Amino acid sequence: MTQETSEERGVQKAYWKEHSGDATVEAMMLDSQAKDIDKLERPEVLKLLGPVDGLRIVELGAGIGRFTGPLAAKASSVVALDFMENLIEQNRVANGHHGNIDFRCGDAMELTLPSDSCDVAFSNWLLMYLGDSEVQQLARNMLNWVKEGGTVFFRESCFRQSGDRQRKNNPTHYRNPREYFKIFDSVQQILPDGRVAHFELVLCKSVDTYVRVKQNQNQVVWKWKKVIDDEATAAAQRHFLDSRQYHSRGIQRYERVFGDGFVSPGGLETHKDVCRLLNLQPDEQVLDVGCGLCGGAHYMARTFGCYVYGIDLSVNMILTALERAAAAGNGDKVSFEVSDASKRDFPEASFDVVISRDTILHISDKAGLFKRLFNVLRPGGRLLITDYCKADGPPSDDFAKYIQERDYYLVTQQEYAQLLQEAGFDGVAALDRTDQFKATLQRELAAAEAGKDAFVQQMSEADYEEVVNNWRGKLARVEAGEQKWGLFRAFKPREGRDFHGAETESLSMLA
Repeated sequence: MTQETSEERGVQKAYWKEHSGDATVEAMMLDSQAKDIDKLERPEVLKLLGPVDGLRIVELGAGIGRFTGPLAAKASSVVALDFMENLIEQNRVANGHHGNIDFRCGDAMELTLPSDSCDVAFSNWLLMYLGDSEVQQLARNMLNWVKEGGTVFFRESCFRQSGDRQRKNNPTHYRNPREYFKIFDSVQQILPDGRVAHFELVLCKSVDTYVRVKQNQNQVVWKWKKVIDDEATAAAQRHFLDSRQYHSRGIQRYERVFGDGFVSPGGLETHKDVCRLLNLQPDEQVLDVGCGLCGGAHYMARTFGCYVYGIDLSVNMILTALERAAAAGNGDKVSFEVSDASKRDFPEASFDVVISRDTILHISDKAGLFKRLFNVLRPGGRLLITDYCKADGPPSDDFAKYIQERDYYLVTQQEYAQLLQEAGFDGVAALDRTDQFKATLQRELAAAEAGKDAFVQQMSEADYEEVVNNWRGKLARVEAGEQKWGLFRAFKPREGRDFHGAETESLSMLA
């Protein structure tokens, strides 16, 4: 152990000796509302972890056993580790009856386990009590301990303190989530046969309980899967988006055109237009697929009082949204998540509304995605999508090059509607909104050209030229009849009747 690590451990042990004299849930959560929050938060975290039936689990920072008991009730075995003796003894008293728990008093940084010896490495509020080099080392250790296909799951407080307990001294590392991504994306293990073991992101999201109870998005969970490949390319699509189209400079360019918080055509005004078609109600559960910077999600939460779950594959997008929410302390009922919508398994019938703005163009398996979206909607739930489409027939060389460079998967509006119908949706309406798209492009291009000096001063001449040439190219393809913009609305039918005929008729009048 280095001197730096030894000092870090000493500081953290002194901190927890001060705050864990009472082995209670209030002490563990450092919050006066702990009992009420725990009733909601613990089941949520366990649901995000997923089924653990028959699995071998290592729980680091197990404390008094808030999670140890529920894990042991389903798992084949649990190693429950904590460096505070009074906490692990309380855990033993509460959960020893399970008979499958190995209680250990020790430091996570000193734990040794055989390779591939567990299915899940789980921690709740541990890494924020470790230094940067310790997190890096523990990530390597967990990659070694967990078997191929196994899970590493952790939850941390980010940006700032969430609990309301007063503390004289607080050595906690309230990191920006980007720091955890940087570490876990970089960790890999070269195997004897030359293959590479590394982590593949399953999800990263804010804890909804804290969004609901405290309007706080700073509690963040990560779920990673250990994969073994010929080379570490599992995050290729996520990194493609973040390095090519949605890098920090690209996001700034989009916002310069669309407005703060938006990366979709027409910005806030177009979002208001499409939201009018949804009849959103207070406390409805809304899934925003491809939420980007979450400007639209915040608008829906503030305007209609619904809970919005924003999901996007771009780490840059979601973490920018998280950073802004943390800085503003806006109190909106919005939850953020980094994950792949085409793979993410939400509970069935868990949302009233699904909305997606100009995102599904990135997804090749639209049929599979639409089936997932159908499953997560409650009976009578509404779906609304805007997206790029293409005209019938093969694209021109110029359009084909554009599609390939952006890694888009475009279909015609008719094919889009057919895929929705085949997924089970009722009352599918497919509207050609290309004229609106054209007018929006013209308006945005004119504004950019008129404000060139300010654009260049804020960004650069190269950024200005990138935007203007991109918009001129889109306008040329629209005017040639190649590039289309569609609006699609559909419903998950209630049992026994098609009740959407009139609503679909009224929608068709908006085309």
